[in-house]
Formats: sequence, structure tokens, C-alpha cells
Amino acid sequence: MPKHLLYISVLFVLLGCTKKLDTKPDQSKTVPQTIGDFQALLDNSDIINAFIPAYGEAAADNYYITDARFNALPLNGMRQGYIWGDDIFPVNDFISDWSGNYIRINLCNLVLNGMSEISEGVGSSAYNNLQGSALFVRGMSFYLLSGIFCKPYDSATAVSDLGIPLRLSPDVKKIYQRANLKETYDRVLSDLKDAIPLLPREPLNKLRPSKVSAYALLSRIYLGLGNYADAIKYADSSLAIYNELLDYNTVSDEGNLPFEKFNSDVILYGILSPFALLSMTSSYIDTTLYKQFEENDLRKSLFFRIGLAGQILFKGTYSGDVFVQFGGITVPEVLLTRAECNAREGKISAAMSDLNTLLRKRWKSGTYIDLALGDAQVALKKILDERRKELIFRGLRWFDLRRLNKDARFAKKLTRKINGNVYELLPNSPRYVFPIPEEEIVSSGIQQNVR
Repeated sequence: MPKHLLYISVLFVLLGCTKKLDTKPDQSKTVPQTIGDFQALLDNSDIINAFIPAYGEAAADNYYITDARFNALPLNGMRQGYIWGDDIFPVNDFISDWSGNYIRINLCNLVLNGMSEISEGVGSSAYNNLQGSALFVRGMSFYLLSGIFCKPYDSATAVSDLGIPLRLSPDVKKIYQRANLKETYDRVLSDLKDAIPLLPREPLNKLRPSKVSAYALLSRIYLGLGNYADAIKYADSSLAIYNELLDYNTVSDEGNLPFEKFNSDVILYGILSPFALLSMTSSYIDTTLYKQFEENDLRKSLFFRIGLAGQILFKGTYSGDVFVQFGGITVPEVLLTRAECNAREGKISAAMSDLNTLLRKRWKSGTYIDLALGDAQVALKKILDERRKELIFRGLRWFDLRRLNKDARFAKKLTRKINGNVYELLPNSPRYVFPIPEEEIVSSGIQQNVR
């Protein structure tokens, strides 16, 4: 990340995140000294629970925009992002998908480094929770970056494929080159696994990490790696601690925000970076996707509303905010991950059990009939269809497209039609990897992605 962003981010957090820090005299105003001070840094939800990458979701196939909307966008930036073009990131803009995650990583490094220099409460639950939280958030941030700025993981090429700079020090003057992709995922997994014994079973609130969220995130990562046995193992561990589902029969479909911010589905709250292409007022849902929701499926009225001209708009965010989309971790995601992996492993009964458990809470009471599919391939296709419907606008569709493109059965060509022109994104295209912001290339000299 350009150095000035790191300095600004750390100064902002230290000076502004809590009143407690503001009340300290002199130098201690900007230098955390206690477990409470460091915890306050990690409780800054504007950084820790934000900056979930949005560009991937904006490049995916859940929605479309009109010609008029497209023509009103800047020539570079969002307009190019929508058609998978070249000049996606305007020069000198704050690119939150990149810089926001490195702000969070640097904050975690600041906490981890600072904790090694204090003697208060070493080994206490508060100390362990703090250390585990910093490791979790850093590992999560490295992972999120890799899903946008690196190729999808392939064990045959991971040693030669480019990863991301693995910043492990709070020293903003230190330049890190790009690790390879294997090293990147090794660090992601080690940070998350090192965090688990330090974290509480369940969090104090849904803004903080816990064993539940660490297990859930590991399950997601192993799904992407194609390691279905470990994905199941970590899903089991997460669901063994917390498996509560929101019954959609208890939610009113009136209004533009049907869902409460911290509802029972949510394991860890997070939001995507604000992004105009994902607007709930001017981005319209793919009609083919909308038609997949059956009439007794409550998601049809809870997730969507019909505009004045008959357009289908999304309203089903868990963010609690009409301006941003939810990007956290939920129980339904973990259930769907376990269901998919069991189907891939030929364990059809277990796969259907998880899917039926979810869908009973999504359909009108008394209308859902449990599925009893006997063919693993049919079961897998059904689970993937339900995954797309359930997890719409959660920042996961790009992740799914990238991994599913490796399988000819599920590979998909994306198409945009704008101003009479047709734009295509082919499966496994190098344009599934976003360019690194040019300011970063200039300031650090790291290698740019080939598109």
C-alpha cells in the first residue's frame, strides 16, 4: 500500500477510534499501552468489519444496469469494471478492495507487535482473545485480497503463481514483494489456525471473531481449495458451536430493509466496500435468477422488490444499511458449504439433510417438502443453485464463479450488453484477476497482474 495511506490509517485509528485513547495525556494519546487500548483498535468496526472486497461482486452475474446508468458512470473505474475492461482503478483513488484490507492488516500487525511489549495480563482470556482476533483478521484480510488480486488456487501451479505482499510488520517503510500463491495460502491458514485456540467459543458480539467464525472461514477456504474433507471438518466444528437459523416466516417483507442487522443467521458481521454498481435502487436483478425463486419461497419477497417500471431490485441485505451490502459469515453459508462438500464426496443423505434444514426456514410454513435426491450429481447441481440464491450479494458469487470455472460442468461465460455492444468474460479468463492499483506498483515496485 502507498505509505501515506498507511500513516493516515494508523493515525486515524489511534486518534479517533475511542474516547478512552483521546483522554490520555501527551504521547499516550497516540500510543496504545494496555490490553484495553489494543482491544479498542480491533473494535473499530469502520475498519475491522468493513472493506470486504466489492469489485468481484460488481463484476459478477447477479445483476445488470441500463445503458443510461452505464453512460452516467465515469469513463474509467466503475464503467470499466462493469465490462471487465482495463482501466478499472482510477489513478490516485482510494481503492478500498486493496488499500482497505492493507489498512486492516497493518492495524493487526500494530496490535500483535505492541502486545509483545506489554506485561499486563499475559495469558489471560482478554490477552488471548486480542491476539487471536488480530491473527484472525489478518488471515481473513490476506485471504480476501487473494480472491481478487490472485489467480484461483491450483496446487499444480501455486508455487509459480503470484500471491500478495504478506505484510507481517507494522513498519510502514518496509517494502514487501509478492509472495507466491502457495505461501499466501499457507500464511492465511496458519494465521487462522493459530487464532483458534486463543479465541472464545462464541463472541461477545457479532462484530468480533470467535472459534465459530474461524472454523466457518476455514471451511470456506478449504472449499475453494477443493479440499472437501477439511471443508466438512471445519464446517462441523463451526456448526457444533453455533447453528441457529433465522426462520423467514417470522420476517415481514414490508419495507426496504426486512432483515435486522445482527439477526440469528449472522456469525460474523461485515460489509462490502460501498460501491455504486451494487446500488439497491439502480442495479437490477438478473431476471433468469429471479425466476428460479418459487412462489412459496419467502426469499422471493424478502430479497426483492419490484420497481415502478417492473425492474427487480434487491433489498435482502443483512447489512442494516441501504447503501452497503453484507459481506460477513453466516450459518446458511456454512450449511451450504457442508452440503456441497458432502455431495461431492458422495454422501447424498448428509448433503440433503443440510439443504432441507435450510430450506424449511426459507419457505412458507407447511409448504416445503423435503428433497430426497438419489443421484450425487443432481444433488450437487441443486445445492449450487440454492447457494447462488441464498448468498446473493454477499461478496461470494465471484469466489464461486472462479472456483466453479475449473469444472466444465459448471463453467459459465458471462455476458454484458451495453449500448449495442456485447462484452464477454470467458471461464478462466485472466480478467478474473483484478489489476493491482497502479499507485501501489509505482510505490513498491511489485509485479502487476497480466490481464
